Amino acid sequence: MRRLLTILTFSMMGCLFLVGANLDAKAADYPTKSIELICTMSAGGDSDFNARVLAKYLSKELGQSVVVTNITGAGGSVGTDEFINNSKPDGYRLYMNHGSLHSTTAFGILQYSYFDMEPITIFGWGTGEVITVRKNFPGDTVKDLIEASKKEPNKYRFGYNPGATSHYLAVKLGLLGARFNFVASGSAADRVVGLKGGHLDVIVAGIPNVIDYVKTGEFKMLSNCASQRAAMYADIATLREQGYDISFDPSYTLYAPKGTPAPILNKINAAVKNVVLTNKDYAAEIEKAFAQKPFYLDTPASKELLKKQYDAFMSIKDELRKGFAATKK
Repeated sequence: MRRLLTILTFSMMGCLFLVGANLDAKAADYPTKSIELICTMSAGGDSDFNARVLAKYLSKELGQSVVVTNITGAGGSVGTDEFINNSKPDGYRLYMNHGSLHSTTAFGILQYSYFDMEPITIFGWGTGEVITVRKNFPGDTVKDLIEASKKEPNKYRFGYNPGATSHYLAVKLGLLGARFNFVASGSAADRVVGLKGGHLDVIVAGIPNVIDYVKTGEFKMLSNCASQRAAMYADIATLREQGYDISFDPSYTLYAPKGTPAPILNKINAAVKNVVLTNKDYAAEIEKAFAQKPFYLDTPASKELLKKQYDAFMSIKDELRKGFAATKK
């Protein structure tokens, strides 16, 4: 009996060794074909930009093409659901998102969250999304905006992406007394088009999405929704500075499917880190296009920040879900 147990023990150890050796071999060979990167927002916005610029330099770093696929809808929840349920844990399908992943969960639109995937790294930090109106709007602050909507309820059309951070902002402002005509209007790029064309009156979008129209005098920015002012746009006050307990930061996060082997995750992480922290062309491109500076967090630090963000959204999930109906009226 003792001899049998010894044989079984060595057999199990041998199997574990072979499994480990196989994973190491796969990681050493990885990648051997192109990689798909799912972006849950449409082309033209900050999410799509960060996905594509990372893919461009990651392709060179890994020696295989990284191809971005946009799967949009419901604040990114359509793409998230598709990724979680239809991706193999082999490193050949990746996913990126930011705070909208948490907001769709808090709203109850999505049953999944960041812990249903493998967070690899937070690889970018946006300059913030700004509340923007056309130049002729009669006011220059968020207080002016709220008061104007109270005086003429439903006159001002507020564009939002259902379930995303723009929807979170719409609900929060509504709970503060704003009386907008809430209009589901797609991603940041779509909302900019709506504001310019006169189909929307109030939007929230990344600073680089609207800055050219601000310079030409067509738009004006009332406040930055980020937790602190953007270095390159330091004249734009945050919502918190204007007295409102509202903030969200675009922290672009890269994920793999749950169960992806650690050696493959580590290889992807190392490649992203090298792109973000050492590639001068990458740094120049994100600064020129979106006024961003290189930003990188390793996996443990990324998970810690993701939990804080998730907890912050989930702590107000009841009021968000209650306010959800108001934006649909």
